[in-house]
Amino acid sequence: MSTIKSNKAILFFILFSISCLTVTSCEKKIKTEKSITNTKIDAQVLIEIAESNLKVVAITQKAREREMENSSSTVFQKIENDHIELKNKIKKIAKDNFIIIPNTLYDTKPLKIFISEANTYLYLKKTTDLLLAELEYYKNIVTTNQNIALKVLATESITNIQNNISVIQTELKLQE
Repeated sequence: MSTIKSNKAILFFILFSISCLTVTSCEKKIKTEKSITNTKIDAQVLIEIAESNLKVVAITQKAREREMENSSSTVFQKIENDHIELKNKIKKIAKDNFIIIPNTLYDTKPLKIFISEANTYLYLKKTTDLLLAELEYYKNIVTTNQNIALKVLATESITNIQNNISVIQTELKLQE
């Protein structure tokens, strides 16, 4: 009779241990899934910043095709180079997160209408507007997104864009 009681106690202990291990394992799995979800990137966010980036590249390329002062051309070249580098960083983040980003703008009609009517001053103004919109995208990403790579990109881009806006504003004063 005592062996049955001791066997029941051992059996109870074994079942209790297995139950505890199962619950602990499930909790770890749920925590891991939550951390993966928190760092996941919304594809739409990357597509929007890539599209914004492409607009800046397009406008700076078109601006440089026109005859203008050397200082303005240098400003446009610097902004274009910065955004081409940024495009590569965006593509890397997208690739790391299995997101495909299109290489073209969705709606180029407003940009083409603007380009046909623009002079250097208008190019500088339009580039400033695009950079300000882009700056807001990145500020929003820093505050709302949990992905570390995207936050680092956004933080670096904010500083770079603010510097570019400052340079353009100086150039705009020279154009007036």
